[in-house]
Amino acid sequence: MKHLRTLLAITVAMTFLLGLSVAMRPVELQPTATIHCKEVVLTVSSGTVTSTSCDGELAARVSGLVDESVAGVADILDITWARRADVVIPATDAELVSLVGPAFADMAGVAIRDGATQRVVLNRVRAAPLTTLELRVLLRHEITHVATRDLTSDSAPLWLVEGFADWVAFHGLGVPLRQAAPLLTSDVSALPTDFGGPRRDLAYQQAYSIMVYLESKLGERGVVDFFLQYASLSAVDPRAVDVAGWREFLRSNIG
Repeated sequence: MKHLRTLLAITVAMTFLLGLSVAMRPVELQPTATIHCKEVVLTVSSGTVTSTSCDGELAARVSGLVDESVAGVADILDITWARRADVVIPATDAELVSLVGPAFADMAGVAIRDGATQRVVLNRVRAAPLTTLELRVLLRHEITHVATRDLTSDSAPLWLVEGFADWVAFHGLGVPLRQAAPLLTSDVSALPTDFGGPRRDLAYQQAYSIMVYLESKLGERGVVDFFLQYASLSAVDPRAVDVAGWREFLRSNIG
């Protein structure tokens, strides 16, 4: 699970300005010969998975999780959205770059908006080795961004946007906070802001833990309402999150 949290930790602040949401740490892409690969579209009740015959195993795994991932997000988010996920697994690095841009082509999960169309793009190199749980969390995280895109300001605080996406992604999966956020400590004095520096992994885990703390105070519906109240704004009322209470919650739950 430490591996899972590392995978989910990295999201770049500029991605919302570009209509992108990134959920994975960069890795070096490896070229793949695709001369004999043919495009394949798998259709499920809640979306599609477009890939090639060369990535059939990964596409089959993803398609088997799309319906439950969309349903999991929809069960939590009582908002109007398409309630579908169209997933693309590009066959080549060049195709991946054409979809997400060169700055994000080494990320494993990217939610993009192309006009009125929203898709989740997976990097085959990073997604293929994931366990079923890791792949499920990745899809739910990105589908949350798809579902809330029109409700989220480009300048919304990242701790809110990414913490909420992680909270939805992990919700109901039975993963304890300590297991989901292994870097987390109770030594907190302010809301996390270092999402691009050396402490970014910790910042994302702190953001997730804030949502877990809020759930302990407000309940599930309260967390959703909290997100919907502030996601369209550029800042959260500093009085809305009791940092001292959050710190005590962490001390009680992780020591």
